[in-house]
Order: sequence, then structure tokens, then C-alpha cells
Amino acid sequence: MTGIMAATAGLTVQTAPGFVTFDFSTPGTGLVTIPAAATQVTIETWGGGAGGGFGKSTDGEGGGGGAGGYSKSVIALGGGDPGKTINYTAPVGGTGANNPGGPGNTGDAAFAYSGTFILTTLQSLGGSGGASGGTSNQGAGGASSGGTATNTTGAGGAVATLQGAAATAGDAGLTGGAGGNGGVPSFGGTTGDAGSPGRVRFVFIV
Repeated sequence: MTGIMAATAGLTVQTAPGFVTFDFSTPGTGLVTIPAAATQVTIETWGGGAGGGFGKSTDGEGGGGGAGGYSKSVIALGGGDPGKTINYTAPVGGTGANNPGGPGNTGDAAFAYSGTFILTTLQSLGGSGGASGGTSNQGAGGASSGGTATNTTGAGGAVATLQGAAATAGDAGLTGGAGGNGGVPSFGGTTGDAGSPGRVRFVFIV
């Protein structure tokens, strides 16, 4: 095969000698079709990052949002599998808190699950929102399940931390679902930053 890359609506489809990759970094739900002659697939899911807390001069800075969880499976494919489908959901990040009454919003969960091809569902939950003022605590990271290679809880939960939690790095150093920063203290108050979207990635060996 020759190397070809095309990007549309948050999806990168890359065909290189020996590999076909589908990379969904913009939120959405859909399916992928297992390519002809595929012998293995690596699936990665990242939950959405959470929003940061609200900052106000009378209460203090907002806490950063927690990062989404990360799961990975490596699955062997048989001769009857090409043409079958796998479903996915690439999640949004949570919005930041816009008032001192509550934390930033939780990020949504990422999923890769059975279509006509049957597999154990990969689920990576979104991070939890950062606290608003006062404690400035960072939200907890999202949990993960279903991965055959790894299930990693996202970073988060640091005390008195304005910065959003960093996303977990997957294959090729790719990431998704970092937490948003908390709002800085100000007289009128500052909304926390939104967390970054999650991600779902499929790499087929062909």
C-alpha cells in the first residue's frame, strides 16, 4: 500500500504500509468497519476532561478539572472478521463552573463496543469537575474498564491546584481528555476553563 492520509470532521483516516488507523478526536458516535485482510486491532479510549472550578476574589481560585480515564485493548482478528463493525463514542469535555455554587462539570465517557464484531466494551469515564473557590481542589480523574492491555484512571485530585489535570498518554504519545484550569480569583468571578474532548482510536494491522 502507499501512504495516504485524509482528515474530515475530527476523524483522521491514515493508511500506511501494514496499518489502517481511524482516529476520532472530535466528539461523536459512529462505527468503523474492519478492513480487508486485517489480523489485529488496537483500540484506545480516553474519557473527556472535566471543567475547572469558579474563581472569585472573596473565595479564592477554582480547582482544575480531573482528566478522563484511558483504556487499551489489543485484539486478534480472524479471516471472517473483515467487514464487521465496531461502534464507538468519542466524548465531550465538561464545561467550567460559571458561579461559586458548585464544581466544574464532569467530562463524558468514551466507549468502544460491539457492533457486528463482538468485543468486551472499553469504557473510559470522564474526569470530575474542579472545586469552586475555598478549597481550590482539583477534580478526581475518571476510571476505566474493559481494556485487555491497560485500564488507567485519569490524573486528578491534587489539593489546592488551579491547573487542570494532564491527560494520559497512549500509543505514539497521543492524548485526550485533559482537565480545564480553574478560574483565577477576580472581583466579579472567573469561569473555569472547559476540559478537552476525549478520543477513540483504532489501529488495524493489515
